[in-house]
Amino acid sequence: MLRAIDLTVSFGAQPVLDRVSLAVPAGSLVGILGPNGSGKTTLLRVLAGTLAPDAGRVTLDGRDLTGLDRRTVARRVAVVPQDTHLAFDYSVLEVALMGRYPHLGSFEIEGPADFAAARDALDATGTLGLAQRAYQTLSGGEKQRVIIASALAQLDRRKSPDDRSSPLLLLDEPTASLDLRYQVEVAALIDRLHDDSVTAGTPLTVVLTTHDLHFASAVCDTVILLADGQVAAHGAPAEVLTVEALASVYGISRDLAAPLLSRVHA
Repeated sequence: MLRAIDLTVSFGAQPVLDRVSLAVPAGSLVGILGPNGSGKTTLLRVLAGTLAPDAGRVTLDGRDLTGLDRRTVARRVAVVPQDTHLAFDYSVLEVALMGRYPHLGSFEIEGPADFAAARDALDATGTLGLAQRAYQTLSGGEKQRVIIASALAQLDRRKSPDDRSSPLLLLDEPTASLDLRYQVEVAALIDRLHDDSVTAGTPLTVVLTTHDLHFASAVCDTVILLADGQVAAHGAPAEVLTVEALASVYGISRDLAAPLLSRVHA
């Protein structure tokens, strides 16, 4: 389980997270929603261990994240950022192989197991047929699936039967820059990856941030609604995404919130 306890983060005099606490059970699929400036990306960075909070802590299976070796964390927790910019024109396979860095020693090059993990990840995201293509020539949706593949290649997903730990995939606005077709494709991919991992007995825990209420409602089993750096509500989408909650958190009238939710829950 991933747990945040009284997280507080400020940038200068501006508080971004204010005593945020939450629990992410192993194998769950959690969406973090809220208006701009509510702290979604900051919370994701703290959960990933890439940003230290001013106060509070994050634990992974009961152990403080700051006390764990960074390579150990990287084998359990992979992050898909909102934007990915590569300095060189890598092939799709090379991008997937980048996820293998926590499994390699200093100056060690990728071996057969790393290539197998990268190809498995590309296959899982439907991009194995693009392995030799230049990443920059891909469509937006294809690029996003390849970046997700790189994150999957990073995670330890082949474990002994007595290992109950769950790999975590953290995604920051995974559909933000995509057109409708690719939004649907990426949403379906995340849903399928999660379902396949449960069937395989190595449940993948997914935490994502999004502005898309319909996406969160369709994909996530739990949503967390942030407002002004605090948790305004959390629970099942149908319980959290209500007219009252949206009107309060997003500062819109009930008359605007009601038809919006009718489309979300349709």
